[in-house]
Amino acid sequence: MKTLFITLVAFSLGFTSLKAQENSLATASPFKLGVLAGFTYTSSLSTYQDIKPLAGFLAGIDVQYSLPNHASLHLQPSWTQAKSQSNHVTLNISTFKAPLLYRQYISPNRKLFFAQAGLSYNYLTNSIMRRQWDIVCFAAPCPNTGPDTPSSNKSAVSGIAGIGYTIELEKISIPITLQYERYLNNYEFPNYDILNPSQSIGEPMQVKFESFSLTTGINF
Repeated sequence: MKTLFITLVAFSLGFTSLKAQENSLATASPFKLGVLAGFTYTSSLSTYQDIKPLAGFLAGIDVQYSLPNHASLHLQPSWTQAKSQSNHVTLNISTFKAPLLYRQYISPNRKLFFAQAGLSYNYLTNSIMRRQWDIVCFAAPCPNTGPDTPSSNKSAVSGIAGIGYTIELEKISIPITLQYERYLNNYEFPNYDILNPSQSIGEPMQVKFESFSLTTGINF
């Protein structure tokens, strides 16, 4: 009976120690997962002035890897959609984005205020530009609408910089981020003949974007 009691105690102590180690490892895991969403305001850097700013939204996930000295790496694959319309140009774009960001917390003791920077790979899942010209007819101007033309290239790289604040709760954190993004290369949309919109002419229109975004989310 005494031997059985000692065995049970030893087993209980060993099991408790094992669970404590498992909990310690789980707590110390450098990986965290979250979700994010927000709004974007995008401007064209093209010399073609008829492209108005694009208002849109984004949604994605946040994969975080903690680093020493109050820093972390963030991979934030997301999907964005934006649209603009003027008297002469309608532009509608949908983009899959894969930014990799380095985040540095700048609060003395807690992870509250932070700054971040990085690069993003951007892939156009859908892009439509429609141009309209007013041709002088006998009685009045005659609108002439060109075809829906996609960008001839789908990929672009952008640089990102931002600041933010984290609301720390018991089991989750809520980051709020204001971010600036500038594309490093252009998308190219074909130019079409005014009198024959089915025929492309000349060099394609070079369109480069810059944007501001305001996002929030939940990290578990």
